[in-house]
Amino acid sequence: MKSRIATFLIALCMFMSGTAFAINPVNLNSDASKAVASLLKQEIDYPKFAKEENFECCVLVRIIVADDGTFKADCVNCNCVRMKAHVIKVIENIDKKEFSKYAGKEFSFKIDFKLI
Repeated sequence: MKSRIATFLIALCMFMSGTAFAINPVNLNSDASKAVASLLKQEIDYPKFAKEENFECCVLVRIIVADDGTFKADCVNCNCVRMKAHVIKVIENIDKKEFSKYAGKEFSFKIDFKLI
């Protein structure tokens, strides 16, 4: 019985010490995400066809930044094919050299198109 308790305490101590020393802050790169989000707010406008049809939707997009600062819409999810094409076109036409420092990084955003 004593050996079971000792084994349990040793395992518990190893787990606790391993957990305590393994905690490293995860770099979320929130500054880069905020910069890309503010750029998208400036660049993506409400399309004319959606205004005329009183159309609202939500677009989920994953963006990859290339070495030269251009953006690639890696994965775009939307019910409306026209809205999806509009978002892809706008994102892939963005060319900002200052974003080349984020090359290779992936960012995921939800873009809501709502009429007010």
